[in-house]
Amino acid sequence: MSHASPTTPFIDPRRWLSLSIVILATFMVVLDTFIVNVALPSIAQELHADFSELQLIVAAYVLGYAVLLVTGGRLGDLFGRKIMFLVGVAGFVGASAWCGLSDSANMLIAARIAQGISAAAMAPQVLSIIQVMFPAEERGKALGIYGGVLGLGAIAGQIAGGLLLRADWWGMGWRLVFLVNVPVGIFAFVFALKMLRESRAPERKRVDFVGVGLLAAGLGLFIYPLVVGQERGWPLWTYVDLFASLPLLAIFVRYEIGLLRRGSSPLLPMTLFRERSFRMGMGIALAFYSGNAALYLLLSVFMQSGRGAAPLQSAYAFVPLAAGFFVASLLSPRLKKRWGNRILMAGALLMAVGYLLLIGVANGLTGLGIGEMFVPLLIAGLGQGAVAAPLIQTVLSGVQGPHAGAASGVLNTFTQVAQAIGIAVIGTLYQSLLEHYGGESSADPSIRTMQGALTAILLLAALTFLLLTLLGRKRKEAASQVAA
Repeated sequence: MSHASPTTPFIDPRRWLSLSIVILATFMVVLDTFIVNVALPSIAQELHADFSELQLIVAAYVLGYAVLLVTGGRLGDLFGRKIMFLVGVAGFVGASAWCGLSDSANMLIAARIAQGISAAAMAPQVLSIIQVMFPAEERGKALGIYGGVLGLGAIAGQIAGGLLLRADWWGMGWRLVFLVNVPVGIFAFVFALKMLRESRAPERKRVDFVGVGLLAAGLGLFIYPLVVGQERGWPLWTYVDLFASLPLLAIFVRYEIGLLRRGSSPLLPMTLFRERSFRMGMGIALAFYSGNAALYLLLSVFMQSGRGAAPLQSAYAFVPLAAGFFVASLLSPRLKKRWGNRILMAGALLMAVGYLLLIGVANGLTGLGIGEMFVPLLIAGLGQGAVAAPLIQTVLSGVQGPHAGAASGVLNTFTQVAQAIGIAVIGTLYQSLLEHYGGESSADPSIRTMQGALTAILLLAALTFLLLTLLGRKRKEAASQVAA
């Protein structure tokens, strides 16, 4: 009878089936970032929610996810990745049911925060499980499937939301976009319980609960007044909250630096920001992801509230954007090997061209306007996909090996925060412009409002291009110095 060598790592024969289970849960998390956009007008009508509450319904999920993302990974290292994955899935199922049964906008916002927290417990475990479960020669393929599912979730979210609203099973309407997670999550939980193997990190880092609290409070005080200020008439407390967020975030930064000096494990290692290329990478992520999140929200609102589209018709408007994104995300890794960072710059330029064309065709929209917007949105989608797929690798490539894991956590957190900020800031701009143009004699204030919001998103695309250009020059200078 032969025995495996003690030095030979165990390879799980059910690893590919196990991958399908954790990928299903990942798909559910990504889907819920986008599926709600199509349902927002229906939610507003039934729950009597104003525009600021709709913004919070989207941003609350992303913010809850962002603040606890790194902490979720640490808890998996401490208590086991399987157990934290199961806790996250169970929490997500419960929070999704809460969302679907909500009878007020405030209750739905609270449930969305719970969804985001549960996603933060679940999602970080997936990459760790893949790293442990697959040998080096299969890991690239598994990670490729993981990346493809992330893109598919973004594409499917808008269309799935429209299909569920049109189906309107049992008269549930918008509630189906949340309740659909319940059977899917239960299925994932049962099979993950049976099939996944437990694993923990050899080095267990302490959880920075104080840092989590400071970051959550600081971001909450910053984002909440931005979202509700316009609707409430900018009362004094909104300005107080905004100003209070700045010293609170400064305290967070000082606390994190202090933890690092004492040899503890901070939530966000601030020493990473000493590297100029990493700081520029964070700026690129902020400009790119904040603009994208705002576009996905506002395009859905514009189609349904401005053009009178049904939810499924609204979802059709996303098809060229999603198709372009998907195709470019598949091609960009290969093109990056040939052209380097120029593929990202070309992508940012395509985004800007697409948004510029979209602003131009807006005045001549007929009917729903899906036909006129097809080419501009396809071009914008190609640009988004060309940037999104290689961006993480590009930003992290300048980080030294020992800090790569921490830098990845910081980047993932920052991208989620950027989405929340984009929804808050550009969503508030949209609301302000709609009120301004609505008071004029303009025949269709929604078009001028959307053009104004698209101009802001266009400027963010231009900023993305500029920062990518500067980052490329910085890397070339560094390479020249090393060669010399």
